[in-house]
Amino acid sequence: MALGPFRLSLCFCLLFLASACFGKRLEERFNECQLERLNALEPDHRVESEGGITETWNSNHPELRCAGVTLLKRTIFPNSLHLPSYANYPQLIFIAQGRGAFGVSLPGCPVTHEEAESQSRQDRRRSTVRRGSQEQESDSHHKIYHFRQGHLIAIPAGVPYWSFNYGDEPVVAITLLDTANFDNQLDRSPRRFYLAGNPEEEHPEAQQEQQQQRRHRPQQPKRQPFGRRHGQREEEYGEEEEGNNLLSGFGAQFLAHAFGVDEEIVRRLQNPPEEKDQIVRVEGGFRDIISPRWGDEDEEEEREERQQQRQPPRRWDEQERGYDFDDEDDRRQSRRGQDEDDQRRPRPWWSRPGGQGREYDEEERRHERNGLEETECSPTLIENIARPSRADFYNPAAGRISSANSLTFPILGWFQLSAEHVLLYRNGIYSPHWNNNANSILYGIRGEGRIQVVNCEGNAVFNGVLREGQILLVPQNFAVAQQAGNEGFEYVAFKTNDRATISHIKQVIRGIPAEVLINAFGLKNHQVSALKYNGNQTPLVSARGSQYGPQRRD
Repeated sequence: MALGPFRLSLCFCLLFLASACFGKRLEERFNECQLERLNALEPDHRVESEGGITETWNSNHPELRCAGVTLLKRTIFPNSLHLPSYANYPQLIFIAQGRGAFGVSLPGCPVTHEEAESQSRQDRRRSTVRRGSQEQESDSHHKIYHFRQGHLIAIPAGVPYWSFNYGDEPVVAITLLDTANFDNQLDRSPRRFYLAGNPEEEHPEAQQEQQQQRRHRPQQPKRQPFGRRHGQREEEYGEEEEGNNLLSGFGAQFLAHAFGVDEEIVRRLQNPPEEKDQIVRVEGGFRDIISPRWGDEDEEEEREERQQQRQPPRRWDEQERGYDFDDEDDRRQSRRGQDEDDQRRPRPWWSRPGGQGREYDEEERRHERNGLEETECSPTLIENIARPSRADFYNPAAGRISSANSLTFPILGWFQLSAEHVLLYRNGIYSPHWNNNANSILYGIRGEGRIQVVNCEGNAVFNGVLREGQILLVPQNFAVAQQAGNEGFEYVAFKTNDRATISHIKQVIRGIPAEVLINAFGLKNHQVSALKYNGNQTPLVSARGSQYGPQRRD
């Protein structure tokens, strides 16, 4: 049946509007990444709490808008708790210092962990809560994870989590907020939803944008609190409390009915009597539910690191094949240690029952029949990417590089993110390279290093020093090289692809035929041979000469 003139015109109009909207979004994204100069950025906002400090970067920086991310630095003092919260985008957290514990509440998952009854809990039996004829003498909760320096933590979008510092030094956690992720169905403004306390706004730029949008909207009649029927008396339902957490906007009586508690408890949830910001101190710590002792895996991990530090460094042949194992026993020992690591590492949910391309055994079927949601409720959320034994590249004179992607840390496949930890020794060089399929956001952890970034026009868009506490965006396919200062340089790089790949310029040159190089660069045969085969086989190079070496003249 042929379309009438009206229907045909309507189809063309809809097609034109869709193309215009899509083209506008592409144009906006393209304009955001027209970066002629990059800057090393320091935090723009600071929130001080009784238990720690929260520092954030303004998400409107051109570099951050290009990458579709922003960062947050959270310092948690000893015996302090970061209150439960969640965000509408994935979060990737790197622990730069300290140790502690965290917990998550995965949606639809049963509570599977119970507290071991301690003497202090036995002393409190008289204050237990009675429901009918049963006594509640013990608590149950979701799994508690332990973390320490060098661990990478993955928090899915919309999943609440809390963290606690039980160590003797402050915990410093660097968080990537992937606001452009597909899981975020809102705009790119960073938002955090707190379930408790009266937290101060962490991203004031987002609040300012929302206020500007409200000014341009027409006046709306005051809405009734959620849950009140038309005509219901206001005093019967109750007004919402003055607070900043997620529960503050509900009516007290409505929440009392929904939770099955009295209104006094609800009011304390909505507006605690004490001034509680993002991070609060805990008197005496959480001795009943969190033990500072590490599990067998973490203790074995620490013993392995101490043993490696006592062993003499392996020989490194810069001209030939990298590691020079003393004998076949060393080679077998290295392989055995890697196999043991693979066996100790918990399998993520997609390699368990229901995972793709894998049949599960009878024991896993038994778990499934028992009602334990192993495929969704037992994810691996933490990975140690700074452990020396898992380095992808290592040069005892230059440093080491290790990475985590969806192959080694499968949950990153859902996040579409990955990370790289780089430790450069004194004057060590990470030779020129580029990220093929991802933007890279660098955060300086310790020390400082000179970084050079070059765009497609051959211009150095950044040629400066990145120091501790600063961030730097390296856009996709921009060439970059780093050299540590006299004190060394350690940084973490967050990448916007779960399988981010890197092209090292030295390796690229080695893969090009000599005749092509001769004609491309105007070199002679012996010069091409020196270019291709001199130097290290890996991207880590020990520098000769002064700090940062010779600099390019502009």
